[in-house]
Amino acid sequence: MSYDPIESASKGATQGFLNWGEEFIRNLVLRFKDKELAFIQDEKTIKRVKEQYNSGELSFYKEYIENKEMLFLLKMGLTLRSLEKDKEGERKQNLRTKIFNKYRVKGLHIAQFVENGILNRYIGILIDDIISLEKFKKDILDILENIEKYVLFVKNYDKEREVIKQIITIIKINLSMIFIVSGISSAAQIVRNCEDKLKKLLQDYELEKMSSGEKENLFFKRILK
Repeated sequence: MSYDPIESASKGATQGFLNWGEEFIRNLVLRFKDKELAFIQDEKTIKRVKEQYNSGELSFYKEYIENKEMLFLLKMGLTLRSLEKDKEGERKQNLRTKIFNKYRVKGLHIAQFVENGILNRYIGILIDDIISLEKFKKDILDILENIEKYVLFVKNYDKEREVIKQIITIIKINLSMIFIVSGISSAAQIVRNCEDKLKKLLQDYELEKMSSGEKENLFFKRILK
C-alpha cells in the first residue's frame, strides 16, 4: 500500500483536533468546579472539598439525590466533618461562615445534617420501613428541602424552655413522623437537659439517641397505632 502524505497529515490533524477537544472539555470541567468552589477562598479547604468527590458516602447519596445544589451542600457537610476529624477548627469555622454567607441558614443546616451523621441515620430509619424506591427518594429530598420542619439545630445560647416549646410547636404544625433535635458542643448539653421533659411531652413518639463526642442527636419517631 502506497503512503499518502496528504491523507496521513489529514488523519493526524483530525486526531490532534479530537485530542485538543477532549483536553478542552476536561479543562472546562475543572474550571467549572473551581469556579463553583471559589467562594471558599482557601486553597487547602478547596482541596479538601475535592477529596470528597469520590467518597463512598457521596456516591451513595448520588444514587438517590439528583439535585446538583443539594449534592454540593452534602459535599460541604462531608468537608466540615473531615475538617473536624483532623481538628482543623479554624478552617472548619471559616467554611461554615462561607456556607452561611452564600447559602444562608438553610444551606448551612443541610451541610450540618450531613456533618453530624444525621442524614445517614435518617436514611437508615427510612430503609426500615421502605415501601418503594420512588417514595424513598422523595422522603430523602423532602427532609433536605424542608429541613426546618424536621430538624431543630439547638444553639449554645438557646434557653431550654424555648427549645422545648419550639419543638412541640413544629411537631404539632407539621404532624412529623420523625423529628430530630441536634446540638454540638455546649448546645449538646442543652439537648441532653431537654431530653426527659421531651419524652414526657411526646408520648406518641419513641426516642432514639445518637451521641458522639460533643454531639447529641435525639430522633423522635412517631409510634404507629
